[in-house]
Amino acid sequence: MKRLLFIEPNLRSPSGHYCDFVRALGSRATDAVLEVFAHPEADAMLERMAGVKVCRQEPRVGAPLAEWRTIARETRAGNPFLVLTADARHAAAVTMSAAFTGKDPKAARLFFHRPPTTVRDQYLFPLTWGAREHALAVTSTEQVAESLRGLGYRRVVCVPYPAQGPADAPEPVPFSHLLMAGAARLNKGLDLVAGMAGNWAAQGRNIPLLVQVSQKHADRHGRREGEVVRALLACGYQGLRADDSAPDRAEYLSRFKGALVLAPYAREQFASQVSGIVLDALLLGSPVIATSGTWPGAQVERFGAGETIAERTPEALSEAVDRVLADWDGYSARACEAARTLAQEHDPARLLRVLLEGEGAL
Repeated sequence: MKRLLFIEPNLRSPSGHYCDFVRALGSRATDAVLEVFAHPEADAMLERMAGVKVCRQEPRVGAPLAEWRTIARETRAGNPFLVLTADARHAAAVTMSAAFTGKDPKAARLFFHRPPTTVRDQYLFPLTWGAREHALAVTSTEQVAESLRGLGYRRVVCVPYPAQGPADAPEPVPFSHLLMAGAARLNKGLDLVAGMAGNWAAQGRNIPLLVQVSQKHADRHGRREGEVVRALLACGYQGLRADDSAPDRAEYLSRFKGALVLAPYAREQFASQVSGIVLDALLLGSPVIATSGTWPGAQVERFGAGETIAERTPEALSEAVDRVLADWDGYSARACEAARTLAQEHDPARLLRVLLEGEGAL
């Protein structure tokens, strides 16, 4: 029986996409144990997942430097482990742990969702030499893989992001509502959606629009985001439903039925980053409006499963909505065809095999 330790102290929400990541891999772990180091608040949630075991070995999350001490312990023992949301901090921790023990950290797996090129990453870069030489760097887009190779990572593998589609392939359904799924953020186009809702209020339109947002949520993420939320909630758009609570997994998935998903994400972040929300939408047969030049936009254009906008404005978003609704049956049918292809490509078994065996890391 093989063991792989997942290290992700921020894993808490049952509808979050890192939780989906673990759940998807656990569904394929027939001959392995996936042990998860996470916040104790996630214990009950993790215990309900197939193939998953909670790591209760000390130090638990909340103890001083618990994440780094766990990395050091596993590196010293030579056990395979995965840092689920890796950046240069984790690469430095792997490097320093290996240097103190005299071992090559070949069993370390670092999953990079985006290139490690922030100011902090650049500052820590000199301390990452051991991880760049020996650890397995994993990502789900070729752009991030090329960035890692350019930074000197020797063992880099690109594998489609793991995701579970529905048990039965989706079929087209009538249009129900517009959906901005997941917690709304400015980098995911919250300002565009708010601007569109304001314009539609003035025009007397009332297409149903569901946004997961609240003033309490916005106040945790900065003044500008709070201002946009206040404008959205006060715009008077009759079709708006603002949900201030994070749904459970079943409720989250149910929101995609009959939905046109709004994902006008910022290019600077999502040019090379997978969107779990857009992947969920397409796996469930929901058409999507995305930004051209992003990973979500590439998926939409590949299948004709929605529309992309080149200019990120409320007006461009509104025009794209009208184009999709004018031929809803066609877009819905193509989104359902995309679901069948993506379910095969994103089968979690592919990534699990790489993480357990290090296969493909050449």
